[in-house]
Amino acid sequence: MPGPSTTLSARYGLAPVYPCDTAGDLYCFEHSTPATGTFAWGQSYQIGAGWQGRVLAGPSGWTFSITTGGELRLLHYNGTTWDSFNGNEYLVLGQGWSYTAANTRYRISVDEDGVIYTLDAAGNLKAHYFNFTAQQWAVQGALLATGLTQYNAIVATSRGVVYARNAAGAMYRYYINFWSGPTATWFTPASPVTTGWQNLKNFSSAGGETFYAVNQNNGNLLWYSYNPVTNAWKNAKIIGSGWNSEQDVVVQTNACSRFPWDTACNSFGMQDGGAVITRLNQVKKN
Repeated sequence: MPGPSTTLSARYGLAPVYPCDTAGDLYCFEHSTPATGTFAWGQSYQIGAGWQGRVLAGPSGWTFSITTGGELRLLHYNGTTWDSFNGNEYLVLGQGWSYTAANTRYRISVDEDGVIYTLDAAGNLKAHYFNFTAQQWAVQGALLATGLTQYNAIVATSRGVVYARNAAGAMYRYYINFWSGPTATWFTPASPVTTGWQNLKNFSSAGGETFYAVNQNNGNLLWYSYNPVTNAWKNAKIIGSGWNSEQDVVVQTNACSRFPWDTACNSFGMQDGGAVITRLNQVKKN
């Protein structure tokens, strides 16, 4: 498989952004320029209620909800309504997902493929992959790194790419290299790729190493991007205002990409799910 491209593309020309307020009302806002990061928006409308806890967007309308009791649920929004799973609006994937408190809610993130990454209090970074097509866990608790106690937040931004933020606001880029050799390898950074992120919250990504975050001091919604080929940043662009009161702000994780679209997740499930499973198993430590 080829590595990431220098070109960032938006598959449908927009990115669904899902803000959830403190009452649990979930909305969809269509950001019109996710590949360039300008202040341009399309439609906005409410798509749900009762979403107390933690909301996590995944790829292609797949959404994870963590209740205040720690139940992990999977839902799928098809652009009009929520799909049914054997007569229910959601699938229960597990219990004990304690990522709703203020000190843990930024320790979980989802990448372009739908892989969930978690960072626990002991500093263990793990990957979990639920195969949407087969409707079963394919990888659970794959240990990618240990001893990462210096970080208080993570955000997955591309296929196998996870950024981690320390208390001083420095961001470190960890990733799975699955294109340079016969087997995947795990990259551990020696230095940060950017700094000054200590006042940001509600981290998310539209894919392709884009970043969406809210400035907690003024409520501005910010857009960033990183080009992994040229190692170049496009620093903060203000793409919205008045976002400070939202409980969560998350973005569809594969609205953008630097990889071929014919290998990406779609609304039905994975197109190269086997490759995702293989590379996670190749780099895990357990």
